[in-house]
Amino acid sequence: MGKKYEESLLYALKNRQKMEEYQGVPLLVKNLPDSDEKGAMDPRLYEDSKKNLKIMAWMPSFLMKMDTSEKGIANLRKMFNGVKSVPCVEEKITIENRLVKAEDEYQIPVRIYKKSSGEVDTKAVFYYIHGGGFFGGSPDVVEEAVKMFVAKTGLVAVSVDYRLAPENPYPTGHKDCYRVLQWIGENKELFGEGAYRIFVSGDSAGGNLAQYCTTRDMEDGKHLIKGQLLLYPTLNMAQVQDEYYKPELEQYEMAPKQKRGLKKMLGMFAGMSGSLESVLGTKDVKNNYLNPYTKNPEGTPPTFLTVGEHDFLKMETLGYGVKLHKAGVEIKMVLYKGFGHAYIDNIGVYPQSEDCIDEMANFVREHCEKTLRTGENSLFSFELK
Repeated sequence: MGKKYEESLLYALKNRQKMEEYQGVPLLVKNLPDSDEKGAMDPRLYEDSKKNLKIMAWMPSFLMKMDTSEKGIANLRKMFNGVKSVPCVEEKITIENRLVKAEDEYQIPVRIYKKSSGEVDTKAVFYYIHGGGFFGGSPDVVEEAVKMFVAKTGLVAVSVDYRLAPENPYPTGHKDCYRVLQWIGENKELFGEGAYRIFVSGDSAGGNLAQYCTTRDMEDGKHLIKGQLLLYPTLNMAQVQDEYYKPELEQYEMAPKQKRGLKKMLGMFAGMSGSLESVLGTKDVKNNYLNPYTKNPEGTPPTFLTVGEHDFLKMETLGYGVKLHKAGVEIKMVLYKGFGHAYIDNIGVYPQSEDCIDEMANFVREHCEKTLRTGENSLFSFELK
């Protein structure tokens, strides 16, 4: 199955991008490829979402609260676990399944992705952690994204199937993810020099888990992680407000015809974030692992941040980027106009999803090169395809 969009839209997206500033920090803004309407949803996304948006626009607020009962979680998992990406990676990618022993002897499933033909670049490992509110999602949901990254870079990638809440309360899933990071670092025979040069990435709740891995890696003094790529990450679960973050709807630009539905959607997902205490089985959401927004960011490795214009996590993602920048951390922030949450789950469906992979690949290439010895020829040879 091929992509649902023409390549011309991907090129237009890149040609229409613009560098702006957010609170004094560079922000790469990805304008819609074929529309200048301010605050409007991407027309392809709107076409796919308009039925739900119309229903949501008139739904009473009390019906939009997150149901954390056993039945409620089961229903949410059906929604979160659906695979929306379409197979569109032409290059053959080999997927190897392995098990990694956790601290409690549980066997954590992982997948290793490599190009099936040509030389495999082992100078870095791309470690991806799926999202899903800590209670849902799976490697299947992001598999096309990981495959596309591998195809475009030639790098080895690892994806983890960590244990989910509420059956496995915090910090079980977090520890699973960090244990897999350690395992990568222990296996030079599998990953070459990449075992010591890891770029960790995750979306939404997976972004929180990726940041947890980075924090633990720094605390343990291993410094295996040379960069982190956080896609619309959950960073401020405790909703701590400061000069960089204030959750105000006025900071969202919304086209008039879509405004009512978008406001309800933002409210629904914000309410879902507020229910994560009960899902995770802890009231301590202000700690530095669950709420990394409030920790001292000094010493954090180079960080890539991306978020959609209409994402309920937009303000905390951008605010975190400002905090990192002011702490001297190298960052790159990318904002996708006309999009909300979870666009990495839509590879082959929207051009923005593929463009995000391109931006991630560029970030990894740039920062991997900085960690390698300089020479006449670049030691990191992959190019975007």
